[in-house]
Amino acid sequence: MQLEVVPLINSEKEVSLDILQKLDSVSGSTIVSGNQIPNIATRYIRTNVSAANGSTIVLGGLITDNKMKNNTGIPILDRIPYLGALFRSTTNNKQRTELIILMRPEVTLTKLDLYRLRQKSEDRMHFGPELDQDDCPECPKTGGEKQLTLPPPDLPAAKDLR
Repeated sequence: MQLEVVPLINSEKEVSLDILQKLDSVSGSTIVSGNQIPNIATRYIRTNVSAANGSTIVLGGLITDNKMKNNTGIPILDRIPYLGALFRSTTNNKQRTELIILMRPEVTLTKLDLYRLRQKSEDRMHFGPELDQDDCPECPKTGGEKQLTLPPPDLPAAKDLR
């Protein structure tokens, strides 16, 4: 599975995404110079989508349908005309899979925005030791306590004051 995403952020923090989903799977094999080489089937979808900051995007469409037919039976007896059906069985299996991807683009313009996004993610899941925050002096330092004090919000840019 390969997922390529190229984001474009407009002035209202809306995100336009150019997305390429690529899925490779083995589909049989070919014998070359006495060596068995797998055949790779590649399927892909390219799409463009626009989404508001923090909204969820659902990507789907890579669907696979597999049908398998298995014959089992007692050797020799299952090949007897008419009577062979008593000594064999056939099973048909169908399998349908669909790859679904959920994405949520979040625009972070400052290190404080990035810190808040990281805190929100860490509140939902834990990945291990705390990340080093030396590169963000205005971000609050995490200690043993859960209570954090945030710095004052960023001042609006001069163009927003007009």
